[in-house]
Amino acid sequence: MIRDVTLGRYYRQDSFVHTLDPRTKLCGVAFLIAGIFISSSVISCIFTMLCIAALVWLSRVPLRYMVKGFLPIFVFLAVVAVLNIILVPNGVFRAILISLRVVEVIFASNLLCLSTRPREISNGVETGFSWMRHLKVPVHDLATIVSIAFTFIPILAEEARRILDAQTSRGLDMRKGGLVKKTKASVSVIIPMFVSAMERAENLAVAMESRLYGCGEPTRLHPLKYSYDDAAAYVCIFTYLLVVILMKVGRL
Repeated sequence: MIRDVTLGRYYRQDSFVHTLDPRTKLCGVAFLIAGIFISSSVISCIFTMLCIAALVWLSRVPLRYMVKGFLPIFVFLAVVAVLNIILVPNGVFRAILISLRVVEVIFASNLLCLSTRPREISNGVETGFSWMRHLKVPVHDLATIVSIAFTFIPILAEEARRILDAQTSRGLDMRKGGLVKKTKASVSVIIPMFVSAMERAENLAVAMESRLYGCGEPTRLHPLKYSYDDAAAYVCIFTYLLVVILMKVGRL
């Protein structure tokens, strides 16, 4: 399951979604999530799902690749749905609504990661929130943190896979035994992961200091620029949110 982690991995493809400005995609995801939580009916949730499906089709990212690594979340959704059906009045409706919302948020967020490089996300966050510098908010540092987080997710997942394979070759089997035995066995994976993460963090800090991070205003090799595709995307984004709000007002 660790080898199936796709969050934070960029999927190289030549598509309409990939060529959009990262600020457009960040705004689109924010509006999608807002629309998801505004939706109060199954019909509006299905409408949002169809919009996300259209975005997936435009991105040319294989659906099988997108859903990899989400099995634990789907199991959690199944448990929550069963509890809602059993314990909550009108539980079937609430179970369907909550499940659709969670799946839509996951797909929208994962599509952003798959179609945008971590550095582009960082530049989009920094440029989009540059006005917050007037409020003494360290926007550049926050954008760097976001970029590092997205970069290290697949790296640490790969490191965990290697450690798990190494421990398995030494006779470790985390699938057998009770809870106490599995907890003890997981320590042999967690401790090397923690040590490896600390070493990577220290090496990254040294590299950033050697490149004089924080000294002066940062510059970019490729400044962000909007295109006509971004204008069309913004029109679609605002149209989607308007339709969801009208559905909410009309109780559809």
